[in-house]
Formats: sequence, structure tokens, C-alpha cells
Amino acid sequence: MKKGFEIGFFSFVLAVFLTACGGGGSDNNNKSNLDNITVDPQAYYVDIKNGNDANDGRTPANAWKTLDKINKTQLKAGNKILFRAGQKWQGQLTISKSGTAENPISIGSYGEGTAPVISAVGIVNIMDNNYNNNVDDNEWIPYTAIGNEGLSKKYKEDVPDEANTWLAVILDTHPNRVKINGQEVLGAFDSSELSDKVKWSYNRDKDGTVFYYYGNDKPNQIETNLYTSPLYIHDNQYVTIKDITLEGGYVAALFIENANNITVKNIQAGEMSKQGIYVKAENGTSKNINIQNCTIDSKYTLDYAFTGVKEKNGRTTTTRGAPEGIMFWGGVQDSTISGNTIKNWTHANINMSADNGEYLINNEVFNNTLTAPDIAYGGRIGLDGKNAANNNFHDNTIKDIKAPIQFNGHDNKFQNNLVTDIKQSPLKPDETGHAIIIQAYSSPVYNITVTNNTFKNIAKEPAILVSDNNKFEIKDITTSPNTFE
Repeated sequence: MKKGFEIGFFSFVLAVFLTACGGGGSDNNNKSNLDNITVDPQAYYVDIKNGNDANDGRTPANAWKTLDKINKTQLKAGNKILFRAGQKWQGQLTISKSGTAENPISIGSYGEGTAPVISAVGIVNIMDNNYNNNVDDNEWIPYTAIGNEGLSKKYKEDVPDEANTWLAVILDTHPNRVKINGQEVLGAFDSSELSDKVKWSYNRDKDGTVFYYYGNDKPNQIETNLYTSPLYIHDNQYVTIKDITLEGGYVAALFIENANNITVKNIQAGEMSKQGIYVKAENGTSKNINIQNCTIDSKYTLDYAFTGVKEKNGRTTTTRGAPEGIMFWGGVQDSTISGNTIKNWTHANINMSADNGEYLINNEVFNNTLTAPDIAYGGRIGLDGKNAANNNFHDNTIKDIKAPIQFNGHDNKFQNNLVTDIKQSPLKPDETGHAIIIQAYSSPVYNITVTNNTFKNIAKEPAILVSDNNKFEIKDITTSPNTFE
């Protein structure tokens, strides 16, 4: 008895010691990596494994745990939100408070390891959502069994193979990208496209999303975007984001709306995202948005070349999956995109557009590498809008894309760029293969300068096509000198 007591007491003391030290084994060793961190008095530290929202968050040893704690905190100028390296959070971090020029609000990382990840992607609970929508309590309904009544009748669509199609209802999600059983799979333009290669489609309205899946057996797990964005910055100014990874988002990985003086450095974004970085300014402006040295990679490499081109309700098969890498929409002004690698976006790697009442002006895009080697269509630069003016694209490398650069608006410049290995898309062979198309299809286009660029291995001549079939006036286009190889 005494020996057993001694062993038990020793085990208890050892457990208390390890707990006080933060655990044993590799985690204890990992925590020792934090010993040399100089604590920043302006910072809040976040550690999903060892943190606790009851802590004050002011040191790594007293870190917070969740995104929810940050979202409920009234941040002040100079505050920093620092995420523990090597860890992952699921949800949406929203920053609406402002810093100052001298003391911005900052989002970053601490400790050793890979960049911390904030993800908007999660597993959808089909059973609960079916129940909430008054559908049969089964997780999945075979298409042949959905009948002609109620919700089933409302959403019943023609499918090519009823025997191998399943239906489920998902609430409040936008399944633009989907993983089935842990693997991203190709989505259908609509349900008529379902097949062994095209595995899912959806139909959405105010009641939720009805999800169709094609397969011999119902899937065990669906993952898709549960949140607008893993990081949402809005109606504020002077925020810096750096050294983190953003995953998913049914709007974008990083969504910046009606904000000014936002700096984005050295982040990775795009996996499972609809868009990489979306800067939006409707009925207002977003100024001094500076995106530097980031990797904006959709990691969308699914083959959809065989699907053909269709259009329905504003969707096209050429924008399925991951349409825009960096999107400036509306009154985005005095901003820069520099030193980034932007890859595999199915409409445009960089797209800038404004309605007639908004001024998208004075933006500079330089020293970026844009490429789209793994997709059937896309990778372009897009610039358009009546008041898209005085934007300068220079010293970029655009290579291995399958959609022509569209360079419109007025008083815009495209200079000193390398444009190489431009290919025809199997989806639109007649409309692709040129390096640049200047076309006044939505508003007048004038005073466009495309000079001192190098064009290599362009699939179709001329490399620079100034359209003679325009809805609006097009004039004063300068396309010389350039080098063609």
C-alpha cells in the first residue's frame, strides 16, 4: 500500500508540474521557444492550444484562445493582434476600429513555425440543416426519393442520372468551392452538368442552399466556406496585416470594404477562397490600400476544359471556382499592388472595375508575377470602367495565361512589362490567344498607352488588338514602341 501510495503521489506531483509548465513532450519544448520573445505592451497574444479567453492576453503565457474574444474587444490605436505560429483558427476575424498613421492596429504572428492560419472553411452539418428546412431527417435524400411536394418540389431540377444523384439542404453557405471527403472537387455550372467528373451543384434562395451531389454513394463529409471572409476590414483606417495565412471565404480571403490606409504584407491567401483580396468601395472611396510581397494563389487546379462555355444568372463556366486574385471594385484610389505572386485565378489574377458613378483612379501595379498554368481559362489583368483612369501597370511579368489582358478606361498606362507564353483557352479558342485586347464594350476608351513592353510567344497575332467592333467610342490609343519576339 505504501509503495502504491508513493507511486501515485509521485505521478500526481509530476502531472501538476507538467501542467504548470504547459504540458509535456513536444508541446513543452515548443513553449520554450517563446522564452526569448520580448513582450509588446500594445499586443494581445492568441494561442488556440494553450490560451484561455479568461486571460488578459497580454503575454504569450496569458494568451487568449479564440477569434470571438478578439471580435468582442474594443481595439485601440497601436494594438497588435498576434497569433501563435503553427496554429489554425476557424471563423471570421473582423476589424472595424482604426489606428493612426503613427500607431496602426496590426495583425501578425509570434513564435517559431509556419504562419498562423485563419480559415473560413468548415464541415457542414447536413442533418441539422435538413431538419431546420423541414426536409426528411436523413442526412442525404436520393434524388429518386425526393418526390414532388414541399421543398423537394420547389428545388427539384433535371439531372442527367437520377439514380446516382443525392440532395441535401445547407443553410447560410455559398458553396463556390467544395471539398468532398477531404478532396476539392469540380462544381457544376448547373445540375444538368453533373457527372463522374463534375460532382456537385447548388440552387440557392432565401430559404438556404440545396446541394446536389453525384456519386454511387452519399458523401461522408462536405467542407465549404461558412464565413464571408476569414479576415474582414471595414469602415476604418490604418490597419497593417502581415505574416499570416488566410484560407477560404465565400467573398474573399481578405475583404477590405470602405477603408483607408491599409497595409498588407507577406501574407498567403487564396486556398478554397472565391477571391484572394477584395477591396470594395461602393458609394465612397477606399484609399491607400497597399498590397506587398504576398502570395495570392487559388490552389485551384481542377480540369474544367471539357465543360464548354455556358452562362446563367450572371455565372459562367469560365469563372467557376476562384474568379479573382486581387479585385479592386468601385472607388479604390491611390493604392499599390507590388511584389506579389498571383496564380491560377479563373477570371483574372488582377481585376479593377468601377461603375459609372465611381472613380477608380491613381492606382499603381508593379513588380508582380502573374501566372495561370494549371487552369483552362483566366489569369488575365482586367481594367474597365468609365471612370477607371490614371492607373499605371509597369514592370510586371505576366506569363502562361489563357485569357487576354483587357485594358480599358482612359488615361491608363501599361509599360515595361514582360508578357510571355500567352495561350488560347480550350473554352474560348476564338476569343483568346492575343496578349492584350482594348475594347470599348461598357464605356468610352481613350488615351491608353501600351509601350516599351516585351511580348514573347503570343499564340495569336496581333499581340495587341485594338477592337474595331465597339459599342462606345475608342480613340487615342498608343501601342508603339514595343518589342515582339
